[in-house]
Amino acid sequence: MAAIWQPQPFEVLQQWIETIIEEASDSLNDWETQFISDMQIRVANKWQLSKAQHDKLETIYAEKTA
Repeated sequence: MAAIWQPQPFEVLQQWIETIIEEASDSLNDWETQFISDMQIRVANKWQLSKAQHDKLETIYAEKTA
């Protein structure tokens, strides 16, 4: 049986967002920039991200930061 998906803690998500903004803001396209801004608001308010939002944030973090 597949494991049930569990989101990362808000602290981890905040660290990902901060790193993306610091290291990769110049390489983001318009959609990614807006997405990161939206996720920053959601995480700051401790609103739960959907699995798709979480996965996209993780993908941007992995692709755009070293």
